[in-house]
Amino acid sequence: MEDINQELRKKLKPYMEEIRENILFRGFSEEEIFAVIELLSPHIMAVRKKETVAYDGDRLPEMGVVLSGKLRLSHIDQNGNCNLMELVGPGECFGSIQATGGYRLSLSIVAEEPSQLLRLSLDKLFESSIMESPLLVRFLQNLALRLAEKARSLTKKLDDSVRRSTRERLSDYLSGEYYKNKSKVFTIPLNRQDLADFLFVDRSAMSSELGKMRDEGLIRFDKSRFELLVEMPDPGEEED
Repeated sequence: MEDINQELRKKLKPYMEEIRENILFRGFSEEEIFAVIELLSPHIMAVRKKETVAYDGDRLPEMGVVLSGKLRLSHIDQNGNCNLMELVGPGECFGSIQATGGYRLSLSIVAEEPSQLLRLSLDKLFESSIMESPLLVRFLQNLALRLAEKARSLTKKLDDSVRRSTRERLSDYLSGEYYKNKSKVFTIPLNRQDLADFLFVDRSAMSSELGKMRDEGLIRFDKSRFELLVEMPDPGEEED
């Protein structure tokens, strides 16, 4: 077992910076991170570009952390429309809700590029002996924060899709990227079709609205590079 753990640590070492940025390991030292991971039946999964990690309707018994690469989480509705829910990159996690609650996926997970994934079982978090492990208790606290953060994000996305105009959705997204990058000039990780799918809007209508915002002196853009010319509110500070 010790040899297996050492081999795992060797494989994870190049990705420690990405792992430490994940909310699940907030406040953990490197040694504590290794110790927690080893308690969660870890294994590393390599996937090829365009390979499906999990299908809509699958059960996902393990959550994952992206070590390298990128995953596309999307849902095809009954009309055949593709709704991009999320792009998950290095240091970010996926499947936390499903692995915690035992729920089936309501979306598909596909590798956008060759990726390395760390898969973790959460079973130990629900054993009665968890209180004997302070590290797991702290991890569980961080997991609760992650689930709350994810629930708020999904609620906001639903609210945006139901009540907001195309311009409001664009403004909210670009504002979020501004605050994330701490700069009025930034490159978004989505092409035009992906952005339309993510915002649940028609691509032509979105492109038209971007043109109007440019003509009104609100933004400049070139492909995926944007510059905000006016102040925008922080969407993270809006009332629920």
